[in-house]
Amino acid sequence: MRPLHVQLLVSDANREDVVALRDVLRGAGHVVVDEEVAQLPDGVPSGPDFVVTEGAALPTPETLAAAEKRHLRAVLRFTGGNKRQAALSLGIARSTLLAKIRKYQLE
Repeated sequence: MRPLHVQLLVSDANREDVVALRDVLRGAGHVVVDEEVAQLPDGVPSGPDFVVTEGAALPTPETLAAAEKRHLRAVLRFTGGNKRQAALSLGIARSTLLAKIRKYQLE
């Protein structure tokens, strides 16, 4: 699977927890940036797969459907659109994934 592009939007990029998160993600082979970058490695999308903000630690009301749609989109992006691999990662049948893709209009 390809590396993820993770963007950190935080006020203090040198804070201990931010540094630890950056190190873990980079150690797993992902690309982590604190700002917009002009050049990314081959196979890494120009837009971030995930954006981590300081508000991410605070509970934010979100509907279950919105969370499911967001997660499905992220998993499909992570698997490069491979629906079989996405279904396996999610632990659901491929037909269930296809129904959810239609439901949330992810194609």
